[in-house]
Amino acid sequence: MELTAPTENPPREAAVEIPNSSVMAGRRVVVFPSSAELGPVLAHLVTSRAEKAISSCGRFTLGLSGGSLVSMLSKELLALPHLDCSKWVVGFCDERVVPFDDPESTYGLYKNQLFSKISIPDSGILTIDPSLPVNECAEDYTCKLKEAFPGEDFPVFDLLLLGMGPDGHTCSLFPDHPLLEVSAVR
Repeated sequence: MELTAPTENPPREAAVEIPNSSVMAGRRVVVFPSSAELGPVLAHLVTSRAEKAISSCGRFTLGLSGGSLVSMLSKELLALPHLDCSKWVVGFCDERVVPFDDPESTYGLYKNQLFSKISIPDSGILTIDPSLPVNECAEDYTCKLKEAFPGEDFPVFDLLLLGMGPDGHTCSLFPDHPLLEVSAVR
């Protein structure tokens, strides 16, 4: 799923790629005039995927990115009646190693705007440990992912929501950055 939404400079369009089936070959791109029109559709997509995953697997795994997605998704999900997130497991596609009360913390933003207002247990939120040095923090988060996705070599989330910045970056991966050439995890 690829999601783009306008930041501060209208007019831009917001788009969401919606697979027609579980196979990637059946996808379609829907363009919205703004994030205001995109938000409710995105919330519906999240909740419908959650219902399907919970009915077939007993849980819903969701990967979230930060940026403008935080406020849009939080607003729209909180507007839904009877939202039950008790079987959700949420991880983060991008996060900065900063304290959770720092405005740059993706988890901190979601905690304040969404998690503290819904029925998701703390055990359903996979967070980094920002008190650790960067390499140890990455290793710790890798262990948390392995615990949340036992038996999988690579975690496969039911849904990943990836924002895109005005310069084309996603998940803090910037175009032409050397990190994009990395092909193995150490």
